Amino acid sequence: MALSLETFSTIFDAVTKGTPLLFSRINLLRYNRHHSRDFIQRQPRGSNESGLYTNKGNPMKTRPQADFLKKPVTIIAALFGLYYFITSGFGIMSSEAHRGLYMLFTFMLCFLMYPASQKKPNSKLLYGLDALLLLLSAAAILYWTFQYPTYAARRVGLPNNLDILFGAVMILLSLEVTRRTMGYTLTILGAVMLAQVYFGPILPGIFQHGGVSFSRLVEYNYFIDGIFGTIVAVYATYVMPFLIFGAFLQTSGAGDFFIDLASSVAGKVPGGPALISVIGSAIFGSISGSPVANVVATGTFTIPMMKKVGYSKEFSGAVEAAASTGGSFLPPVMGAAAFVLATITETPYGTIMIMAVLPAILYYLSIGLQVYFQARKTGLKGLEASEVPSTRAVLKRGWYFALTIVVVGLLIALGYSPSVIAFGGSVFVVVCNILFGAPQDKLTPRKFIQSLETAGTSSLVVGSTAGTLGLVMAGMTMTGLGLKFSSVLVSVAGNNLFLMILMVILIATIIGMGTTITASYIILSILAAPSLIMAGVAPVNAHLLCFWLSMSSNLTPPVCVAAFAASSISGGNPMKTGLHSFMLGIFMYLMPFAFVYVPQILIVGYGFFEIAEVVLSYAFATVALAATVQGWLLRKLHVSLRVLTLVATILLATPELVTDLIGLAIFLLVLGYSFWKRGQERRVAAV
Repeated sequence: MALSLETFSTIFDAVTKGTPLLFSRINLLRYNRHHSRDFIQRQPRGSNESGLYTNKGNPMKTRPQADFLKKPVTIIAALFGLYYFITSGFGIMSSEAHRGLYMLFTFMLCFLMYPASQKKPNSKLLYGLDALLLLLSAAAILYWTFQYPTYAARRVGLPNNLDILFGAVMILLSLEVTRRTMGYTLTILGAVMLAQVYFGPILPGIFQHGGVSFSRLVEYNYFIDGIFGTIVAVYATYVMPFLIFGAFLQTSGAGDFFIDLASSVAGKVPGGPALISVIGSAIFGSISGSPVANVVATGTFTIPMMKKVGYSKEFSGAVEAAASTGGSFLPPVMGAAAFVLATITETPYGTIMIMAVLPAILYYLSIGLQVYFQARKTGLKGLEASEVPSTRAVLKRGWYFALTIVVVGLLIALGYSPSVIAFGGSVFVVVCNILFGAPQDKLTPRKFIQSLETAGTSSLVVGSTAGTLGLVMAGMTMTGLGLKFSSVLVSVAGNNLFLMILMVILIATIIGMGTTITASYIILSILAAPSLIMAGVAPVNAHLLCFWLSMSSNLTPPVCVAAFAASSISGGNPMKTGLHSFMLGIFMYLMPFAFVYVPQILIVGYGFFEIAEVVLSYAFATVALAATVQGWLLRKLHVSLRVLTLVATILLATPELVTDLIGLAIFLLVLGYSFWKRGQERRVAAV
């Protein structure tokens, strides 16, 4: 079917729901292949280097910048940020230029900053190769940018030799950029998908199809819906503006403010530093969307504080990892995948935000209760009064950072597009900083440019995946693999929803080993969501389930990306940190079942009393679950009592009034017994 410019524009408009993602600067101090963890510290303001993580937790390090490369990198990155800052507020020139320039900036920076070989980052021969690849990428991208209108009008289905040549070059370069920046996992997935499309006739089972010619394969991925498709449109239009927003927040001192605010609220409570981590990460994460970035932004402060009051290295890192992961589903800004979800399900983002509120609050309540119970169980104290800042003083210094969240939420409620929201948030932060910011945090012209530069370099961890993700999505579309896989999933599960959800959890964990949250959600939405919908789950509920599970790899061993990042800061064992983070974030695995069996938890479409019943039952279930995991409820719990609280959790989470009442009775019985037993122990101790 011919794809006209009007059709292309319609597709482009259909995905304009935004995709906010903040990414803070990370400096990789040391990487030793013989050690199981990396060491990270937050980068000083004004530095231009950006150390980025692969999704396995292993860094693909940027090359030590030679003098002749420093200025080009700085100029290109700053122009990258400036262009998309302007277009987010004043509109784009054309969809072709918008997407093409995003890919051009991304490829140029990747080839300049990331070496072809990690072992020989400054090889003169490889410098020459980088220059050649940079020129080839510029030619292939500019050819697409200028030729697409002519192609769409005259040659759809009839590509000429140059179309095929530049298309093939662009496919190979997209895989190479992903390999350099993110490692081999996603790169191999993209290559395998290309092979599956081309060799379809000789493949077995669900992978078999009629086959696609080489020219058709290249044409589809280059011109129709692959490399320059919806992923690039979303990244360029919405991810980049929010990266710029995040860079301005970072340079203005927002990270310090959020930590100080959390300290003033919870610092004196037993286990205060852990609660500071939970609150600070929730606040920062609500306008973030990158768990690893959140870990680095807040963990460099909170993890040492947790260790200071007595939490183990592993538990300290796990708290930060679990709390940072929750930011990806806490409104008002929930990360890139949430906006993709809104687009796919054709649901207003405001509605998605309302649906996410209660599950997100319960998730953070679960973590907060667990760290508090752990502190009480082990006798940990809070911070000294002298170490806790005054709430009034903190708000006086950075009140406009708190107001930024309100401004972003208000712009969302008023229905503005996410790019405008990011632009408005950036302008608000910049203006308030100039007028009211602390002297050391003032955004001078130099710092303003550095913020744009930071956004440009930080975007590479996202932008480098755009082309390869486009190849994956195009391959699944061309072969119908997504629907085939869903049919198999339904057949294997036998329409048993519980078993199907367990299978999706397993699939999500495997997919998450080598992909970002957005990539993981997109793949799950193609492979798993249709099977859930076939089984009778409402489309938006099915996609929310996939959305939540796309974040599971941040906490679930052996992947646990956020946990590995946190262990790098805490100095703890990465796998033990992962196990602790899994237990702290275990509520994440309860919610997908709730989306299917207790849809009232999503609020939209239900009455007050239905919602109230769910709120009460899940609030008690959250307390019971925290008591089960940490083994404390007013006092240390015997194994038999933990079994009872687990039973109470399951019953309270089951969508029936009778089970709620039985579960509540069991929980109150354990609570009453613990209260009585604690009183007895205190009386004996007093004697």
